[in-house]
Amino acid sequence: MESSIKTVKPTLATRIKNLPPVVWMLLVLVTVFSITTPNYFALSNLRNILVQSVALMILAFAQTLIVLTQGTDLSLGAQVSLVTVLWVFLAKAGVNIYLSAVMAVAATVLVGVINGLLVAKGKIPPFIATFGMQNILGSISLLLTAGSSIYFSHYIFRFVTETVILFIPLPVWIAAAMFGLTWVLLYRTKFGINIFGLGGNQEALTLAGVNTVKCYVKTYAYAGFLAGICGLLTACRVESGQPIVGTGWEFEAVAATLLGGTSLREGKGGIAGTISGVLLLTVLRNGLNVSGVSAMYQNAIIGIIVLLAIVIDAMVRRMRND
Repeated sequence: MESSIKTVKPTLATRIKNLPPVVWMLLVLVTVFSITTPNYFALSNLRNILVQSVALMILAFAQTLIVLTQGTDLSLGAQVSLVTVLWVFLAKAGVNIYLSAVMAVAATVLVGVINGLLVAKGKIPPFIATFGMQNILGSISLLLTAGSSIYFSHYIFRFVTETVILFIPLPVWIAAAMFGLTWVLLYRTKFGINIFGLGGNQEALTLAGVNTVKCYVKTYAYAGFLAGICGLLTACRVESGQPIVGTGWEFEAVAATLLGGTSLREGKGGIAGTISGVLLLTVLRNGLNVSGVSAMYQNAIIGIIVLLAIVIDAMVRRMRND
């Protein structure tokens, strides 16, 4: 006798109930700012929010992959700064603008390879290995620029920042492309399966005959690639090489990743949730700016709300698991 198993699809109410807390907090923030700020939903402001989220979005995708392996890459912000410096430095030295861009991104991919080897082969905790790399890259950027920004004018910068396709700025399309590429790699390839395996059950991955060293190297190298793309977009925005422009971005990327529901210990999560985390941080910062809140208080307010969001998220997930 043949038996059939019926799959019960979750109702709309169930799906809404299971939305991560960060989504609700994002809706609350948008509601508050729309009430307190005139013309908050103006097309220009919504476009600003999207554009402002691009750099952090791409960097947070990179950080999410590292966190899924139960690691944290503290060198990502320094990689962004290095790319802006290398691209402008090489272009000013006479290297073709497009070739110099490729070389700058290749440098961060190489940095990722080194990070992966230090973690996988050298058995150095990711926090320590990437912290050391952060300081090395910071020093290189400062040496190349003599401690100050180096400016360079080229039409490609304005083309990237000013081009609008279907009412959406080009940088947003590039971020969407990076999301699509990362989503495919994470959920439709062995590369992605192995990333979840590194964070979820590395021993089982090793017993299955998977070379975990290569997995780590590929993951950190791809994170370096994403940091490189972020660096190129940042250089286009500031039209210069700035040795400290990415300082602290790695921590915001970690915050966005955790807000999005990716776990530091279980190898669970994904880049879709990371988008919500990035938007929460961007909407919060944008709302405080347009509301006229003093810069002296902004970091404290953002820190409090982020901590509150992470605590609420942890409590809700614990209740759901129980």
